[in-house]
Amino acid sequence: MSQSTNNRQLPTTQHAVLIREFGEPDVMSYQEGVAIPELNDEQVLIKVAYAGINPVDYKTRQGKGWGADNIRQAKFDNDEPAILGFDVAGEVVSSNSDKFAVGDKVAALSFGGGCYAEYVAVDAKLLAKVPESVSLKAAGALPCVGQTALQFVEFADIKKSEHVVMNAPAGGVGHLVIQLLMDKVTQDDIKVTVICSPEKYDKLSELVDVDKLAGWIDYTKDDAFPDLQADVLLDLVGDEAGVRALSVLKSGGRINVLPTIWVDKLKEAGSSQDLSVDGYAVKPNGEDMQRVLQQLADGKLVLKVQQSYPLSEVVAAHSELQKGDAFGKIVLEVG
Repeated sequence: MSQSTNNRQLPTTQHAVLIREFGEPDVMSYQEGVAIPELNDEQVLIKVAYAGINPVDYKTRQGKGWGADNIRQAKFDNDEPAILGFDVAGEVVSSNSDKFAVGDKVAALSFGGGCYAEYVAVDAKLLAKVPESVSLKAAGALPCVGQTALQFVEFADIKKSEHVVMNAPAGGVGHLVIQLLMDKVTQDDIKVTVICSPEKYDKLSELVDVDKLAGWIDYTKDDAFPDLQADVLLDLVGDEAGVRALSVLKSGGRINVLPTIWVDKLKEAGSSQDLSVDGYAVKPNGEDMQRVLQQLADGKLVLKVQQSYPLSEVVAAHSELQKGDAFGKIVLEVG
């Protein structure tokens, strides 16, 4: 049985950002009069407060990857527009789940998309309640990067005393991964070396004690990377940057790469070093959403939100993210 907000009728239409084709940021159009989604069983309707944006959003918009494939099949092939956006935080206004009630503040990573809108329907199993001490802005920026960072570090299965090298430690996912790794420096005596620009290295001191890092490699210099005989490379960039970083590893070292599309390229480039290469893709779920929200609430993780844009300025927000020099996250403010 669906329950709705104080028995007040919800509106039937909303503002949302639509795309009808793939391409540059200007294919996104902020429009009114868009139908509010219908709820299925075990779904809730969220009045969106904030929607995080991630590299997967602009890659989907460009027509790349599984996100774009889903839109082609579900929307474009039926001559329907699509709404982007996988990160959401807001308030439940209607619920077909006994776990979430109207008025609950919630957050989710939903690969169904649709979060660049005033209202979105989300499967209850993906949702978590936002702790009192966490703002909806932070909660809206967290889902994709938070769950990815948590799962990626667990997937990497770093052993005591291992030497880990990671690139992009100041991006959306990276700035959380580096904090999780620094916990392991204390607990498991691992060593961590980062690959980043001088600007990003300076910013890292806002997140972690850089004196506890084993080292820093400035990729903006032309020098070859040092042969560190490291055990593990956490590659959050892939492509040529990932290939360049292989020289830090010992023979038989391990590479964990986000996104998975770079696995074959890195395998080929590292074939002489007997490296094992594994890609990782996040698996959205409410339990991990709750865990990472709680770490934020407890002060164990710091989330950097670089900038927020009104939903109507989504084109500018995507253009900014695509430059690739954000420290932390960019979010869309809705309503």
